[in-house]
Amino acid sequence: MYQSKNNNGVTIAMLRAFVCMSKTLNLSKTCEELNATRQTVRRHITDLELIRGAKLFEVVDRQYHLTTEGAASIDEAKALLLQLDSWAGQSALKRNSSKGLQKAQYTDDDGLMFYSQQHSVSQIALNGLPLMRKAFVAWGNAQTLIEHQEMQAIRPYTVLYRMSPAGWVFVDVGSESAYAKWFGWTWSKSAIGKLLNEDDVGDEFNEFIAGAYSRIYEEGGVRLDHLYAYLPKDGGESLPVTFQRMLMGCVFPDGTPGLSVLAIITPQVDIDAVKDLEKPDLPAHLLMDNLAEFAD
Repeated sequence: MYQSKNNNGVTIAMLRAFVCMSKTLNLSKTCEELNATRQTVRRHITDLELIRGAKLFEVVDRQYHLTTEGAASIDEAKALLLQLDSWAGQSALKRNSSKGLQKAQYTDDDGLMFYSQQHSVSQIALNGLPLMRKAFVAWGNAQTLIEHQEMQAIRPYTVLYRMSPAGWVFVDVGSESAYAKWFGWTWSKSAIGKLLNEDDVGDEFNEFIAGAYSRIYEEGGVRLDHLYAYLPKDGGESLPVTFQRMLMGCVFPDGTPGLSVLAIITPQVDIDAVKDLEKPDLPAHLLMDNLAEFAD
């Protein structure tokens, strides 16, 4: 175990070296991306390990690997870097919070604007969509157990994830889920076992889409967001879509944590930043806000 020798604290350079090395798992590539020497990168990582009091990487057969501590720390390090870059005006992702609820805005390379706004979970009970209310009740009755019979009614509409050292892994994609409806049969049937970040769209976009996942995954609970995004329809052109999304912290039969994500394609979104924007004209067959089987 390392002894912490924190004299000057964590620096941005240390975080960048840690995050970049976690992505490349190669010292030469990390040096190239950061435009730094091998000695500098090694020093930044060693200093961060001393501050953290634990090894972040191990080398096996000349190959870098994240340690358990490194894997547990990387999401937080990425989030810190993104937040610092955002404050400095150097990030395509902007976030702020009001009364504990988060708002985010992301601009992609083509200038398309993506928005999300967190809402109080109480809104589900007060005026939630029928499927959202059903899922919330099922999650509570199941006491977060993924395979509980109460969860089976909503399972076709959800996407299930497990966290791995490399990132979020698709465990199950419901045949009636918004993901399957939007991305199509081929994608939904091929996603199982893949990483959420496997499409290499960049850390900022992944943080916009999945930045809230880690906290719910680790702490349990439920989170409600409304989103406006541009996503590739059936693997083709990116089109605008609005949806509500509920994150539910769950537990697999072996006791390990999981994350169940219910997304509902609907024009009924409340996002301050898009109140004056024209809502997407979503085809009726994609809408999930008034599914008959969940109506009161």
